Amino acid sequence: MKKNLLLYLFVLLAITVLSPRTTFSQQAPQSGKPQSMQDLISSAYQDMQKSDPQSAQAFMDAVQKGDVSGAKTIYKNFQDKQTSQLSTAPTAASQQPQPAQPQTSSLEQTLSGKFTEVQTAPMAQFGYDLLNKQTSPFTPPATIPVGPDYMIGPGDQFTLTLWGTTEGIFTLQVTNEGNITLPKVGVVAVAGLRFGQLEKTLRRHLAAYYRDVNLSVAMGNLRTMTVYVVGQVQNPGSYPVPSLTTVYGALFAAGGPTKKGTMRNIQVLRNGKVIRTIDLYDFLMHGDRSQDMKLQSEDTVFVPLIGPVVGVAGAVSRPAIYEVKGEKTIADLLQTAGNILPTAFSGRIELDRFVDNQQQVLFDIKIPAFSGEALKQVPELKGKVFNMDVIKVFTMYSDVWETVNLGGAVKYPGEYQWRPGLRVKDIIQLGQLLPTSDLRAGEVIRMSEDFRSRVVLPVDIEALMKGDEARNIELQPKDLVRVYTKLRKPELVALSGEVMRPGMFEITQGERLSDLLRRAGGFTPNAYPYGVVFKRPEIKTFQAKQLNAFVVTMQERLLQTAAESQAAAINTEEAGIQKAQAAVTQQLVANLKAQQDLAQGRVALNITTDIDSWAGTKEDPILQDGDSISVPKMPQEVSVIGEVYNPGAVTYMDGMSVKDYIAMTGGFTKYSNKDDIFVLQANGYAVSNESSRGDLEKLKLRPGDAIMVPQEVERHAAMRNFKDIIDILFKTAVIVATLAVLHL
Repeated sequence: MKKNLLLYLFVLLAITVLSPRTTFSQQAPQSGKPQSMQDLISSAYQDMQKSDPQSAQAFMDAVQKGDVSGAKTIYKNFQDKQTSQLSTAPTAASQQPQPAQPQTSSLEQTLSGKFTEVQTAPMAQFGYDLLNKQTSPFTPPATIPVGPDYMIGPGDQFTLTLWGTTEGIFTLQVTNEGNITLPKVGVVAVAGLRFGQLEKTLRRHLAAYYRDVNLSVAMGNLRTMTVYVVGQVQNPGSYPVPSLTTVYGALFAAGGPTKKGTMRNIQVLRNGKVIRTIDLYDFLMHGDRSQDMKLQSEDTVFVPLIGPVVGVAGAVSRPAIYEVKGEKTIADLLQTAGNILPTAFSGRIELDRFVDNQQQVLFDIKIPAFSGEALKQVPELKGKVFNMDVIKVFTMYSDVWETVNLGGAVKYPGEYQWRPGLRVKDIIQLGQLLPTSDLRAGEVIRMSEDFRSRVVLPVDIEALMKGDEARNIELQPKDLVRVYTKLRKPELVALSGEVMRPGMFEITQGERLSDLLRRAGGFTPNAYPYGVVFKRPEIKTFQAKQLNAFVVTMQERLLQTAAESQAAAINTEEAGIQKAQAAVTQQLVANLKAQQDLAQGRVALNITTDIDSWAGTKEDPILQDGDSISVPKMPQEVSVIGEVYNPGAVTYMDGMSVKDYIAMTGGFTKYSNKDDIFVLQANGYAVSNESSRGDLEKLKLRPGDAIMVPQEVERHAAMRNFKDIIDILFKTAVIVATLAVLHL
């Protein structure tokens, strides 16, 4: 291969070695707050109840018996089982639980300036989200308040307290036969009594054995009973529930109806007969619990299939899919949906309908402007609705056309009402100018007559405010009035490293590097101005753009040269070499393209600690917004990289040349290319044999400089066609490597 190929590879290697590294930090996870023992037991029980009810019951039995060790063992076995199942399940980031995002209501959207569209999201069936909560199976509480009408039955427990001629506290439980046992009195039948009658009954029985006895009765644990919740519910089955449980409580315990189940025709069966039909819409819409009733043991709550449904979408208070029962007309459904919003377009309502199981049709219903008149009185809304109809109420045009906008350097920018005869001066006076407002020039930006573009009308605000009515432009709807400021955006420069006061500095027009250093108090005693790194964003952008254009050009030239070389190959061996060379060179171009991010926008400078000696010269650039200057400490070494016997860093010694430092690393190896060595100076410049007229080995080095010794590679005749390309790549690589080293 040609020697410049490996020379180029060597330079890219230097880029990689000398490029800065990036480090990342991680935050330690925060620990949660300690929980009480009751919270831990409850949490463990709920975890097991969701997926392993048997283990959950065994866990609670152990806790109630005081067997802490047994409870721990049960929970540990449960956790091990869950971990085993998770380890065999597929994992994905999308399956991880995401934090709940705050939802924005239609009112919030509308009043924030964004009207709700008809179909911004799929409609949901009304009411199911309230009942279909992911709750654990219903667990009866230990105690619950009861009223005087509560019917006492087997399994109920209460506490009897006596004081006076006799004292005592007795816990009594009603037996399966409906009896309790009183001291001295014996067996007393209480089943079938109401709780309000219990105290009077017990007093009567005790009075036969005790005089002047006082007593009180407090209800304890209630009996449980079994009810059945079946049909289209989330978790059908039998449920042990407290004796005071109602139909609504049983439905909540079962997770509520599924979306295939009715919300308006729920049946309560007792002894095989329907004793009540419940419509949950009264409860969900109005909070009316008058239909709810207490259940008895062995009652059945049955949820049939859903009935006819109609969707209401768009500008209504409660868009949803509703089950139809008493509603028969469009007006009825609109009232069920909470009535039409003020943002609704009053001229049209759309009705989508499936007809004869053959097609879907659309009807436009023309209606007059909505008024305070009840919807049911609007003749156009008296049409009947059918199963699977969709009623769409459209919103009005949300953009207010009759406005003008005032922006810029005024106290009160924003939208203002447009009216005929409104002029620029009127709007500016409403918005009120600021002391920083630029009165020399303002603008009215207006849509063209064909609404395809905009025109800009200049305004002399100073003359206008002095009474020049010729400049007082009459405004049109949607005009934009702009008032500019005299203030310029502050220009900031970052100064870091070995200066007395590093930090961010606001610069003035025409300020130079020397001025900034003086403001910062000058260099510290440890500063190394020769190695200062001056970066400019626009230089970085320019470098990246030029390098990209160069890579594209070289790729095109490489392809053309490769094709010509293949065609001119003398024999098969030379053709193979040409092909291999083309592949290698193509890879070099790709590698160079990958190094584009190393262009840091550095400006090479050669300055000293004596600021006055170079102030105002070409080494003293005028500062621009975004510039960054870093002043390093004095380094203690010179780097020698490449084909020497002991490459690495060598301690800097004053007066030593390139030849001296190479000798300190053992000298050149037999593979070194002595003609193409070069020096990357700490001040941002590169020096080669060509630029130093062959005297590079005599060049005196300074701390922070780096010597590059590339590898010598034998030439091959078949590679002569790539000479120009390789030379260009090499020189470009030197530039990139220089930038990479000097921005450290």
